[in-house]
Amino acid sequence: MTTAAPTARPEKSAVRQAGSKAFRLIAMPFRLLILLPAMFAGRTLLRKSGAGTQPTITVWEEADNLWQPADPSIELSVIMPFYNPGNALAPTVRRAHESLTEAGVGFEIIAVSDGSTDGSEHSLDGFPAEVKVIVLPANRGKGGAIHAGFARARGSWLGFVDSDGDIDPAHLVEYVSVARRGGYDIVFANKKHAFSESASSPFRKLVSFGFSSIVGTLFSLGVNDTQTGCKLVRRDVMADLLPRMRETRFAFDLELFVAAVTAGHRDLRAQPVRLVERMSGSTVTSTTIIRTLTDALSVLARRHSTDTYRTLPVGAPVAATGKTDLGLAA
Repeated sequence: MTTAAPTARPEKSAVRQAGSKAFRLIAMPFRLLILLPAMFAGRTLLRKSGAGTQPTITVWEEADNLWQPADPSIELSVIMPFYNPGNALAPTVRRAHESLTEAGVGFEIIAVSDGSTDGSEHSLDGFPAEVKVIVLPANRGKGGAIHAGFARARGSWLGFVDSDGDIDPAHLVEYVSVARRGGYDIVFANKKHAFSESASSPFRKLVSFGFSSIVGTLFSLGVNDTQTGCKLVRRDVMADLLPRMRETRFAFDLELFVAAVTAGHRDLRAQPVRLVERMSGSTVTSTTIIRTLTDALSVLARRHSTDTYRTLPVGAPVAATGKTDLGLAA
């Protein structure tokens, strides 16, 4: 006599769902205690800066070409922003080039100097034709440099990776493979993934934990790591999101997810990442921490108090066609 395999008891699932609902109800008052003053602070920052509806730098107007078809020979455009990286830049760019070449990916690498003063852009002299260098005359911030790279991007997928060597650019090969199979809106590195490894300092881990906790409480994005510096975005998704985005510094990563989720692009795929010891100095200082937190409050207020992430700015191009017309790989 054959005995049927045991099945999960439906009442257990119901109990778990009820417990989860009860937890959310209990946690809601505590979340509001944090959210309401944060919203007030964010609105105050927007009023003072005048940045509620327009970016400080009109960066998105540079990227109108995102509405144009991708170059059929370029599957992936990789933006690598850098600011005074010293000797870390060339090995990181070389590693990205070698990894993508070996994998047979059609690609371009756009290295963007964010107003660097150490002459590090010259370390890329003589690199293969797939590597292009943009030199911004003044420092915009990481987000502003990425905007400038997007303005020149010709690929079906737009990616960016830190140029300081703490993330192996070979991850781009893994992520583009995942992107091909799933057609996700965004594929992103998540250092909290079960298979991720991190050699970051205890201080950086503490800062990361604190910021992700704040983001989780204030934004409820369903993303527990917004800041790890390696992401891929589908071309049509970025064409839709970039006109909505305002942040030009480290809050750019957070704003990308906020703009995506608010605009309805919720097909987000987290991937494991291996973080190694930085080849250059840490960019995490008390100044950057405070600036990122205040920018995050501005993003929060912009999300709830304006239509910035829901409505395209006046004069922005409107993509009237779908993925195929934008040159995305089928």
